[in-house]
Amino acid sequence: MKVLKAVSRLISVVVLAGICSLGATTVVAGESVYKWRAQTYAVPGSVGYKALEAALKDLKEATSGRLDITLYGVGSLVGPFEQLDAMGMGIFECGFNAPAYYAGKDPAFAALFSLMNIWESTEDVKIWSYYFGGLELARELYGKYKVHYVGPALVGAEPIMSKVPLKKLSDFNGIKIRTAGGLTSELFQKLGASPVKMGGGELYTGLDTGVVDAAEFVSLAENHDIGLDEVTEYVLYPSFHGNTATCDFTVNQKAWDKLPDDLKATLETWIYDLDARFDHMSTAESIKALKTMTDKGLVHTTLSPADMAQARAYSLEIAKAWKTKSPMSGKIIDSILDYLRLKGSIQ
Repeated sequence: MKVLKAVSRLISVVVLAGICSLGATTVVAGESVYKWRAQTYAVPGSVGYKALEAALKDLKEATSGRLDITLYGVGSLVGPFEQLDAMGMGIFECGFNAPAYYAGKDPAFAALFSLMNIWESTEDVKIWSYYFGGLELARELYGKYKVHYVGPALVGAEPIMSKVPLKKLSDFNGIKIRTAGGLTSELFQKLGASPVKMGGGELYTGLDTGVVDAAEFVSLAENHDIGLDEVTEYVLYPSFHGNTATCDFTVNQKAWDKLPDDLKATLETWIYDLDARFDHMSTAESIKALKTMTDKGLVHTTLSPADMAQARAYSLEIAKAWKTKSPMSGKIIDSILDYLRLKGSIQ
């Protein structure tokens, strides 16, 4: 897998660099310039925001300025839970968000975001997406809302920041925990916790004021970037609820249709650049963040192997039940489980 990852990243970097080198530094006379707006789930200044910001700069250079996307942080244009509708209506052209925020539209979005402790690595998600039908299913799902799915960008295991110690699964009984919703909410409920849906921009205040006792949110680095260690005392990392977290880059369908074929092809190559930045920057900054936070007194906890195994069993049980929530949920979860059975990860 490490070799595959290295090769795929090298290919995407070489291809993107080649595109950049072929283009002039200014737009050729007569060529259309597409100025778009994008909203992300991330708070400005956080590693998730910086990764997308850097990748969008690459994209502008790769297209010689023909595709110029201005980035807006979470909640700047609309709330994160309203982002799908806003893109579909053309309020802005594109977005980068966790699909779990859209689970109220179709439960299948939650399955696309993460199957909790069932996935083993970000590489598994990418292989399923590009070679086992995941991309086509995601495009079918988003297409119902007049949005084109370009592709995924992932980070690894998420943390849970908390005001109370979480050292075993039974510790979740009775706590209030922030989550984006979907399958993760079901998992926390099974443990006796009360899930609270909340966007990333609300987490600091929610923890500080006691609206929630704990919060799960993307990478450890982003938790540090938005100051959650200032209003918590513990971090469970890696957590049991998400070995991976998938965010999607998506575009209003009409805006996508207006792009010339070469810019569409560039975007479909560029998504690998975004994924690499998002994954690698988040991993690197999370390593630093854990040391910084524990040096300041945050207590780092982990679950026992037995509890992690139990959480995986719960996750599989919940995923199988989730299949019945919508036709697209069934198609996506069946496809994922078929892939994982084929590779021997589950029975």
